[in-house]
Amino acid sequence: MTIFEAFYAFMDFGSSYWAPRTLLYYRKNIGYFLQFYNTRCAPELPVSELPDTLYAEYVVYLRAKEKYAGHPLRNSMNVNGCIKSNTVCTYSRATRTFLNWLYKNGHIAIKLTEDVKLPRKDDDIIVPLLAQEVVAIDSVFDGSQNNDLRNWCMIHLMLDAGLRSCEVIALTPSDLIFDSHAITINRSKFDKSRVVPMAPKLEENLREYVRLYKPSGTLFRKLTENKGINEDVIKSMFLRIKRNTNIDRIHPHLLRHTFATSFIMGGGNLEQLRLLLGHYDYAVTRLYLHLASQYLILHTDIYQLDPLFFKAGY
Repeated sequence: MTIFEAFYAFMDFGSSYWAPRTLLYYRKNIGYFLQFYNTRCAPELPVSELPDTLYAEYVVYLRAKEKYAGHPLRNSMNVNGCIKSNTVCTYSRATRTFLNWLYKNGHIAIKLTEDVKLPRKDDDIIVPLLAQEVVAIDSVFDGSQNNDLRNWCMIHLMLDAGLRSCEVIALTPSDLIFDSHAITINRSKFDKSRVVPMAPKLEENLREYVRLYKPSGTLFRKLTENKGINEDVIKSMFLRIKRNTNIDRIHPHLLRHTFATSFIMGGGNLEQLRLLLGHYDYAVTRLYLHLASQYLILHTDIYQLDPLFFKAGY
């Protein structure tokens, strides 16, 4: 069995019970490992003969990998340095699970991941978006381009409903329950589904988007090709925001961070937030309680959510 045959067997193993997002996670992140493998070993090498240091070498390779290496837009992104430790951990953990599966099922005799330590996670300070920054972001999508309404809706699904970017990509028209002013997110991370409220302004623009474009399949489409959007569309959209607003720290998950921090600042509780975010437990959710406390003390003008999320508003 070659490493590629083993990968297909691993994916077949998980396809019966993993959520679509989980399948995509392993396919994408183990794919990075297989690209590295092609530079290190012969494709026909049996997995039983994998080098003992293969996984350790891969982690070292990742720690030296440049940001956006190989991306067609890299030269226009003005980025420097290597990928963050958090990214190294994300890539490495997927591969570690795959290699451990090979060991557990007797395909390799040595546990290649043993004693290989991953880098400590980055302790970057998360600064949620300020109200005036959201005004600047909205001004980028002023209707001058055909996809501006679509992009505004995608941004505010993350900002005003707390969706992950991958959840925005996977949404379908039937997930918008306009009669109940709600959005359903089906089989997302941890194979969990949830329902989140739809703020009035977001609902207004989503209704208009659906009326104008009548999307079928996934909700958000490449308007020139009538294909569903992908991660490259999201990256291009955020690159456009950076160029036009000079908000260098902007990225998809910052919108979700802003939603969560603002929710706690407005009076929401941890259990409600955990359900809205689709978290498995409180381990990550508690982070927002700490952030909200900090910014309340500083009287920072964090972007405010619609009062529908709270009994008494801010």
